[in-house]
Amino acid sequence: MSTSEASTFDVVGAPARTTVVAAPRAAAASVLVSSAIVAREAVVVALLVAGLTALLAPRDFGAAVAPHPGWAAVILLAARYGSRGFGFALVAVCGALTLTALAIGVSLGPLLAAAGNSVPDLTALAVSVLVAWISSAHERRIGDLSARGAELAHKSTGDDATVAELRDAAVALRARADRLDHSVTFIRDVAARLEGADSLLGSQAALELAIARTGARAGIVQLIDDRGRLRTVASLGAWTLLRARPPDVLLDRTIKAAFDSAAPVRAIDLPEAGHDRSDVATPITDEVGEVLGVMALRGVPADSLCHALVHDLGLIAGWCAKTNTPRSFVLDQTTPRSPEPARQPPPPPAEDSPPPGSQRFN
Repeated sequence: MSTSEASTFDVVGAPARTTVVAAPRAAAASVLVSSAIVAREAVVVALLVAGLTALLAPRDFGAAVAPHPGWAAVILLAARYGSRGFGFALVAVCGALTLTALAIGVSLGPLLAAAGNSVPDLTALAVSVLVAWISSAHERRIGDLSARGAELAHKSTGDDATVAELRDAAVALRARADRLDHSVTFIRDVAARLEGADSLLGSQAALELAIARTGARAGIVQLIDDRGRLRTVASLGAWTLLRARPPDVLLDRTIKAAFDSAAPVRAIDLPEAGHDRSDVATPITDEVGEVLGVMALRGVPADSLCHALVHDLGLIAGWCAKTNTPRSFVLDQTTPRSPEPARQPPPPPAEDSPPPGSQRFN
């Protein structure tokens, strides 16, 4: 994952992508000193140099000193602000010295001639240019590094948000995975029954897998009988507080909506679904889209009613449809298939068998 492009994962849907816009390099220029400040400092230094020169050497204005003391101010500002400092300082110092000399009546001709023929002054000029060039290179490097730092800081902010979202997604996925029994025996048993030829065993296996996937309290699988009615063939869990097992024919608005629409339906999406209804129901359809039955769940946690898990229930129902054939399934049981052992009355005694508790004597 690149730092300029982050992915936010949502456990209830497709991943949403967020593009992190890099900070413009012009924003880093704000850390540099403005030209107005450089010009103001150059004027202040030039006035200070002109004042000291007029005070200490009023006759020759420092021309006897080689190089001129004013070059110290130019080199100082050139080292501080680069080419901008060199330009502003040179102009300000020359202008201040010229105006001061004119103000006190000193002739500029001999001073300019002496400065033009002075090798130390020319050397000081060359040194000032070299210092300004080096300082400007450092200033440009500082600007580039500042822009890069601002860009990386902006990207790291997006990465921190991405890491937090990934951590939340990992926690949610771990909580979801904890609800699923990862036992190899369980998965192998479910797969074997779903791939088998017994529709009742396949329905029961699909129901067990759906409940393990969602953490629901109870579930039911209803298939269409020979008369076109939905009848219960498999159930698991306590259906209601008053009835552990669902009836053979069940009136449930969620199941009816899923059967009529041939699409997964949640109770929260139905208007006035009532209290005695399934939380989610998904149709069992064949390859051509014909509805063979419905699988419904009750007591589903709120976080398991997301669209991703509803889609998984549809896949499980489609897997369950492989063991059923359209309109040809005929129920041969009056009670739904359940993992609990069937409680059947004992067979009636034979006519010639003695009654219980009696003995036959020969």
